[in-house]
Amino acid sequence: FLRRKKGRVEFVTETRVNTDQFRKYNDLMKESTALKKAGKFNEAVEKIKEAYKEAQEKSLTLTVNDYLKLPPYLQKAGKNDEAWAWFNDLIRPFASDPMSLSQIYGKMGLFRERENNPKDAIKYNVLSSMYWCLGLHEQVTQLGWTDRKPELTRCKQNISDGYGKILKKAGCEHLEGGLKKLISEHMKVFPNIRMPDVVRDINKLVSERTE
Repeated sequence: FLRRKKGRVEFVTETRVNTDQFRKYNDLMKESTALKKAGKFNEAVEKIKEAYKEAQEKSLTLTVNDYLKLPPYLQKAGKNDEAWAWFNDLIRPFASDPMSLSQIYGKMGLFRERENNPKDAIKYNVLSSMYWCLGLHEQVTQLGWTDRKPELTRCKQNISDGYGKILKKAGCEHLEGGLKKLISEHMKVFPNIRMPDVVRDINKLVSERTE
């Protein structure tokens, strides 16, 4: 997420938990990790929820990475529906932050893969890449972070590549050319990409070619 510090806007990817204010939150998160490692997944879920409650009560600022720690715990506990609902609930508060949305959609894609549904993961991987490009675009054009220009250029140039692995897992290697073309078409209107249209077209591509 973005925050202002001494007149400068900076991108924050991790919560800093080394202060007294964060000590209890940090301890609870460590306990949840230990419970997860011990195979006590339900207890780990409750502990991480307790940590989130602590953060809420003390008005601590958490990042999207902090909130994305819960779905894998829920998945291990066999609570896939609750995990998926958590992802969707996260999208709303981070709707104006492309970088955070990129991370959410990336984790949603990984979640689908772990559910043995790589075909559905394809669109989330694409959305993750597109939102990352949009985030870089905002940093360069709105925040004046000119040092991010090379990364933005590479992101736009290579965004149609890198899906071979997930396509292979989904048994959709034959769709690689079609997917590249689809992504390139939507990138023509960058940064004014209509994400619902991207999802619609990917769903159509996958369903039509695999029926």
